[in-house]
Amino acid sequence: MKTIYNVIAFLFFSSGLLAQLPSDALRFSTFEIGGTARTMGINGAINSLGADFSVLSTNPAGLAAFRRSEFTFSPGVSANLTESTLKGSADNLTFAESDTKFHFSNIGVVFANRPSGGSNWKTANFGLGLNRIADFYTNNFYAGQSVGSITDRWIELADGFTPGELDDFEAGPAYDAGAIYNPFADETLYANDFASDEIVDKAQIVRTDGAINEILFAFAGSYEDKLMVGASLGLPIVSYEETKEYVESDEDDTNDSFKELIYNEYLKTSGTGINLKMGFIYRPIQAFRVGASVHTPTSYSLEDQFDSNITYDFEQGPFESESPSGLFEYRLKTPWRVNGGASFMFGKLGFLSAEVEWVDYSSAAFNFNSNLTNLEDKEYEQLINQQIEDNYTSALNVRLGGELAINILRLRLGYGLLGSPYANDSFSNGRSLSGGIGIRERNFFMDLAYHNTQYGETYVPYIVAGDNKQSVTTDYVRQKFVLTFGFKF
Repeated sequence: MKTIYNVIAFLFFSSGLLAQLPSDALRFSTFEIGGTARTMGINGAINSLGADFSVLSTNPAGLAAFRRSEFTFSPGVSANLTESTLKGSADNLTFAESDTKFHFSNIGVVFANRPSGGSNWKTANFGLGLNRIADFYTNNFYAGQSVGSITDRWIELADGFTPGELDDFEAGPAYDAGAIYNPFADETLYANDFASDEIVDKAQIVRTDGAINEILFAFAGSYEDKLMVGASLGLPIVSYEETKEYVESDEDDTNDSFKELIYNEYLKTSGTGINLKMGFIYRPIQAFRVGASVHTPTSYSLEDQFDSNITYDFEQGPFESESPSGLFEYRLKTPWRVNGGASFMFGKLGFLSAEVEWVDYSSAAFNFNSNLTNLEDKEYEQLINQQIEDNYTSALNVRLGGELAINILRLRLGYGLLGSPYANDSFSNGRSLSGGIGIRERNFFMDLAYHNTQYGETYVPYIVAGDNKQSVTTDYVRQKFVLTFGFKF
């Protein structure tokens, strides 16, 4: 079942530079299965297993399971498919878009050490490197007909303000391009070229790119080969880029004034964060392990760069207007994360593993204190954080995985359920399937994994007061192929 993508109706930005939404907090708080191909092949159910570089981003206690030093690197390919449909007319078609992109999923080194002198600590290991924990690459397109125009939104943003007081990124450029105008003596009331119930042809291309790559430093030790404990310091690096081209047109020549509208938006978000992960793995008997870890909130320092432009073609046009380049710095705190898992080892035949992750998405929060310019900005910060608390909730992510060992060959399968982060939505946000194959030699190993995630969401192109009639349903299929090369020394 599709999950409603709760885009919040902020009709009036408190200043021209504040454009953060609850969906931005969710984007940087949601992580994917990443790291090595071994972890990806078992769908991330690595919490209680260890001996894989990916554990530095999940349960760093697993670092203590390494008996030899190791270097890994993991190139990969992402292949994404989207199918989008504009609601509003039974004749609207579904449009499919697909594309592929190369990426690096992991690179890291582990230094294994055995304390001497009869210590009860059997290992004292250190690891550092990088795991890719989120991928923002998408390419969406929809087209069709629905009632209303984006100029309705710009009128709502403009009403009550004189032309000289309009914001620099939506209502102001719309007025300068002629998409909205003053037909009355009162210069604070605006109109457009559309009837209130007019059906409008519209289309949009939305492209996003970027990732979160986390630099990691970790230390872990094994006590009497029973209890493993560890901690890692994470320094995630955010890179996100979004371009939108929205078009309205009069294909059937039914509007005497309007011909075409093109609205382009650009956003680039970059920044760094810091977090701490701590965990343990306990092995009461050789065949059974349990593990748990806690991730502190990530404290991000982020910067948005953005601009927009409007081209409006009507009986006296066309006219074009561009916004200035916007820049806004702010902070974001992501939720706590708690992971727990158990695994059964079947001697040299392989293992089965299960893991549950709990995340409270409603606890994410923005902090604009470093860039507040007036009281309205502070009120906006409080409003958006309240919207996050009201519209998001805690979620459980369940991951299952297994490995079969046949001499040097390893065969892997995995399955996952992604809990919905949205309040009043008891359905899963998606599911994932994975598989992999690998070989293990004494000083070298190689693994290949395939991971498939499917989910749905509803996107709102623009928001107006009252009953918003704009809605696009999108089905996503995100596929990843990752190949890991490992060297022991």
